[in-house]
Amino acid sequence: MLELGPRELLTFGVVVTGIATTWGVLKATIKSITATLEDVREDVAGLNQRLDKVEARQAVALSSIDVMAKDILSPQILKERSERDGAIEMRLTAMEKDLDRFHRMHNGTHPNTTRTKEKE
Repeated sequence: MLELGPRELLTFGVVVTGIATTWGVLKATIKSITATLEDVREDVAGLNQRLDKVEARQAVALSSIDVMAKDILSPQILKERSERDGAIEMRLTAMEKDLDRFHRMHNGTHPNTTRTKEKE
């Protein structure tokens, strides 16, 4: 069979010691990597929260800009408002002219409105 002499025992001892040392180093490295991954996970979670807030603010701003562009400042709406304002101005001018005419027609005196008894 196999005879184990001092040389083989020494080699076996060195190999076992090397494996144990390697196992210890690997275990410590794995703990360190796990701790680093946990820190990175927390940092990424914080960044995601900040990004969500920024995206929410951006969506509100874009919505406001969209409302202004489509509902307030759109050329079609500005045209309609301009036409409406022009029509109101024309009606106001016509009413002022009519009022001036009515004032000119009235000379400040009124005919007698009381009825006198008719002579029989």
